[in-house]
Amino acid sequence: MSFGLTSALLLGLVAADPKVTDDAYRLELVVEAPDLVTPVGLAFDDRGRPLVIESHTHFRPDEYAGPKADRIRLVHLPGKRDAPPTLSTFYEGSSATMGLRAGPDGWMYVASRMEVFRLKDGDGDGVAESREEISRLDTKGNYPHNGLSGIAFGPDGKLYFGMGENLGEPYAIIGNDDAPLAGGGEGGNVFRCDVDGTNLERVATGFWNPFGLGFDTHGRLFAVDNDPDASPPCRLLNVVPGGDYGFQFRYGRAGRHPLQAWDGELPGTLPMAAGTGEAPCAVVPHEGRLWVTSWGHHRIERFTMSPAGATVTGRSDILVQGDENFRPVDLAVAANGDVYFTDWVDKSYPLHGKGRLWRLKRVADATSLVPPELPPLSPAEQQAVAARRRVDVDALGSDDPFLHQGAVWGLIAADDPASVRWEALKQPKQRQGWLEAHRWKNDLDATARDEVLRVALEDSDPDVRLYAVGWIADERIEALSDAIRHLLEASDITPRLFRAVIATVERLDGNSVSQKGDATAAGLIAIVDDGSKPAALRAMALRLTAGSELLSTERLSLLSKSEDDVLRREAVRSLATGSRQDRFATLAMIARDENRQAAERADAVLGLAGDRDSQRDLLQELERSSTQVVAIEARRALAEAPAKLTATPALDDLEAWRKRVSDGGDAEAGWRVFFRSNGAACSRCHTLDGRGGSVGPDLTGIGRKMDHTRLLESILLPTKEIAPQYVPWTLATTDGKVLVGLPLDIRDTGATVEQFVGTDGAPFSLPSASIEARHAAETSIMPEGLEKVLSPEDLRDLLALLGE
Repeated sequence: MSFGLTSALLLGLVAADPKVTDDAYRLELVVEAPDLVTPVGLAFDDRGRPLVIESHTHFRPDEYAGPKADRIRLVHLPGKRDAPPTLSTFYEGSSATMGLRAGPDGWMYVASRMEVFRLKDGDGDGVAESREEISRLDTKGNYPHNGLSGIAFGPDGKLYFGMGENLGEPYAIIGNDDAPLAGGGEGGNVFRCDVDGTNLERVATGFWNPFGLGFDTHGRLFAVDNDPDASPPCRLLNVVPGGDYGFQFRYGRAGRHPLQAWDGELPGTLPMAAGTGEAPCAVVPHEGRLWVTSWGHHRIERFTMSPAGATVTGRSDILVQGDENFRPVDLAVAANGDVYFTDWVDKSYPLHGKGRLWRLKRVADATSLVPPELPPLSPAEQQAVAARRRVDVDALGSDDPFLHQGAVWGLIAADDPASVRWEALKQPKQRQGWLEAHRWKNDLDATARDEVLRVALEDSDPDVRLYAVGWIADERIEALSDAIRHLLEASDITPRLFRAVIATVERLDGNSVSQKGDATAAGLIAIVDDGSKPAALRAMALRLTAGSELLSTERLSLLSKSEDDVLRREAVRSLATGSRQDRFATLAMIARDENRQAAERADAVLGLAGDRDSQRDLLQELERSSTQVVAIEARRALAEAPAKLTATPALDDLEAWRKRVSDGGDAEAGWRVFFRSNGAACSRCHTLDGRGGSVGPDLTGIGRKMDHTRLLESILLPTKEIAPQYVPWTLATTDGKVLVGLPLDIRDTGATVEQFVGTDGAPFSLPSASIEARHAAETSIMPEGLEKVLSPEDLRDLLALLGE
């Protein structure tokens, strides 16, 4: 063995072969560096020849000695099994080249950062002699892989391609009929055009970077989308015409701004089909599943899709798992069913001279296995498709977001959308859809637009108002600044709408968005401190600044003496749920003060439980209080576990549990159950009315979406239904441990340490090299057995709170 190879092995620079988890497949190395380096896109042409993009421009080091431009390499597969493949250059000359696909017309279509073009080898000599531009991107943005990218051909014969967030820079994308589409700041998009580049149009928006696109056999379009800085996971998306998937770069990179959504949290936005591994690059239907590459998690996943109303959702299993030196990018299926995929190999973005091309083959004795099939369009999906072709006011009012979106597109495509009048729409979803359609069409002049937005801001439905607020913020419509500020005086403003209004006021005032991507705490604190504002408004602002460094114990102590009951109570709750160590003395004084309302004292006792050992004497004193609610909360704070029950129903006997715990609960006591640090510790992972953790879903208003039985079921049987973005991983480590954790954000996809949160809500980290195997867990990240740490009274009170 040569010294160079020995050193490489000792330094861990030679990648170990990835592992295949399904015995039905065998993994084979086709070609590697130096014959093929830094490979990206991959496709088979109409002659069945594999073509691979070889990048030589993606962060090119000064000392790099390779070709000056990217190349598309033609891989000549040998006829004999043991003979090595040879490579030749099909095309050379592009820069920041991202993807390619074979067109239905004998051309190879290529996406680079700034251009989509097509190539043709008319004489079959392995060299493209014809090149034609399809569309080009005119922008100052120049980061290599957030411009034009994924390519797919639809059943409508159109060419579809993606575009990343472009760092929010203004842009114009120009097709071959000189009809540019302009934008900037709205996030990534999916476009389509005829194969010659004419009839260019925007299909969907609200992406971070839809790097890979693919149609399934039933005509559904899917995209894999990378995640913002603080809103994992990356997404597998069912892309539909006119769809808005929620991300806007103008509101910061984090993805947590009140006017950003990542899973359909805002009106007019659509949820994901599933969460994927980090840095997904390709989505390809094959053998009844969607195959997805994950550059950042070193794996290839397969998603089994299931109907979910007018869309589908997916659950993944890992087919191929490698170590940190396995970086799959694109994959393509050969005519014989073999699956080829490119491997960047190294964590480094700059060119490094490494690369591999792999092949997955079905083993001979596995041919009898029948792969699953992708589900055909469900009746609800068929209804959504039909709604796109006509004006369907009933579907416009649907609570199913994809059926609603189908009707929105039908209104967009209508010859005379003005025939549907705002005044005739009785349901809030219909009015919201009317706004969505006219905003997409951009067919209202400024006067008409502002008039309808003023009406929408006074709508009885908070989602209609919220959609109007977002429109005003996005376009910075300063003429409506007074109407936006007027919303702060509304008695029925919701916390979500309140945060959006504050963020919109800041934007209209010209304030920049921090890269943390949230409305600034300073703006909320200003409202808290403004004695001229209604006390209820100040209390809401206080609640939404929970955890802010600007909320000192001294400030909260002063507010806890307010003459207004609502503001005073909110200040006590902020102290109780805070993290400052100097708050306990103030909480102790409040808990002892018999002149205060009993509920305030009980909230203070809740806070003292966070310092139980030091406060034990006081808690024992309060346990003997004549004020019952204070005594009960002190007893709960001191309890190590709830009293043992002699008999409990089976967990799946929901009717028996419902009879036991569904009636007579106290929502205020339930609030303390939710935020109690000993017990279920719900707030460690969940947010409620602006307070709590962000690991799990926000439970604010959950009672409007679920009845008591479903709420109870989600507590007792958390694994029965797991939302795609909350599927944890079972992790087997090299030292023999098995852990379960939900992956947290990975901004540095080359990081050697991965972050997770466990079933107890506590974060933990693991070196990537120590994770021997991982797969999607069958259990929820939400812990099971909550009925063992919550008494029947606790459950009853918690259900009363969540059901409000």
